[in-house]
Amino acid sequence: MKKIRQLLTSPYHQIESKALLKLAAPAILAQLAQMSLGVIDTIMAGRFSADALAAIAIGVSIFNPILVFIIGIFLALSPIVAQFNGEGNHTGVRQALQSGLILAVLMAIPSALLLQSLEPILWAIGITSEIIPLTVGYLDALAWGLIPLYGFFALRFFNEGMFAAKAIMYCSLAAIPFNVVCNYWFINGGWGVEAMGAVGVGWATVVVWSVMGLSLLTYTIFSKRYQSLGLFKQWLKPHLSQYREILKIGIPMGVGLGMEVALFGAVGLMIGRYTVPDIAGHQIALNIASMAYTMSLGLSVAVTARVGYHIGKKNQRQARDTGYIGIVFGVFISCFTASAMVLFNREFATIFSTDEVVISIAMQLILLAAVFQLSDGIQVNASGALRGMKDTKVPMYISTIAYWVIGFPVGYVLAEHFNMGVSGYWIAIISGLTVSAILMTKRFHYLAR
Repeated sequence: MKKIRQLLTSPYHQIESKALLKLAAPAILAQLAQMSLGVIDTIMAGRFSADALAAIAIGVSIFNPILVFIIGIFLALSPIVAQFNGEGNHTGVRQALQSGLILAVLMAIPSALLLQSLEPILWAIGITSEIIPLTVGYLDALAWGLIPLYGFFALRFFNEGMFAAKAIMYCSLAAIPFNVVCNYWFINGGWGVEAMGAVGVGWATVVVWSVMGLSLLTYTIFSKRYQSLGLFKQWLKPHLSQYREILKIGIPMGVGLGMEVALFGAVGLMIGRYTVPDIAGHQIALNIASMAYTMSLGLSVAVTARVGYHIGKKNQRQARDTGYIGIVFGVFISCFTASAMVLFNREFATIFSTDEVVISIAMQLILLAAVFQLSDGIQVNASGALRGMKDTKVPMYISTIAYWVIGFPVGYVLAEHFNMGVSGYWIAIISGLTVSAILMTKRFHYLAR
């Protein structure tokens, strides 16, 4: 406690804390806005029918591991750009953005083809038959929005590396009205559009992704802060070394993040073999946990950028201290979110459903989500500091061990052999995040020395 007090109260560290929070606040709001899009999808699908809600839950469980792997690759842009920015290397900054946008198109095409070929997998794992056509239609629709979505990722992590988190926040907030209006329109039909239910949520999401991508592109092109960089005036000759660096840093991050989200996806798919109320209750609790996670995730984005910037400035001590400050702030955020889940678990559940059976299941799972808040807040900010150092391979191994060597097997045994059902699989999440938090923190402490 004494070291923590010294870390947060010395004048030297107070300046860095303020800089970190100044960057983290809009990043957190941006993450909350983006996560709220999924929450709105869940609420509006749940109000339409339990089958629509279950179809969205299965679709998200399948799509999220793919999405997070791609996000992990683009995350490499943030420390790369931050370090170029710290060095004052404008050519490197421009090259990184242009390479990121080209990669966005190259990766969107195979991702779209993959999304449109997943129906056999749904049958193979035994998903409830009446839900499969809805899930397939939802995923087919999402495939058409991947180019603007991946373009948004490239622009987002470039801007975060340049400390322009407010722009991402505004673009994310601007997408919310489009999400509400298009969801209502496409789900329920009207004005020349037939009611599409869960499939309509997919098409509304395509509109939202397009709005986010185009608005952030417009900002990046016309912002005064970038005029001296000539980001789009001259396209530099592609250098394989730039793509190799992005992929060298990004692929391990994508695999590491994918391991974590794949655990959540696998849990969702295993629960997909249970009753519709079980599936719906799981999806509600997952949305609540995800909203809480975005607060720590937004902070970790700022930690990555600030650590990378200090390394670019050759200020190793400040990079180390920024990482520790971020982990401490992550603990504070986790205590807040865990308390809210315990105190208001029923109120949260009733936002999503009026079915008492679904609400009861969701309430139990929200309490389990409160248990892993501390672990989640620590591990995401420790890994954010490691990303700023461009340390990605060891965190990838840590994620594999935490979530798949320990987490999922524990949950499977509890759920299937001790008859704990849905709760057993949620204990898998608790186990995986706890192990990850311990190992990620130890890794950062080792490098920080």
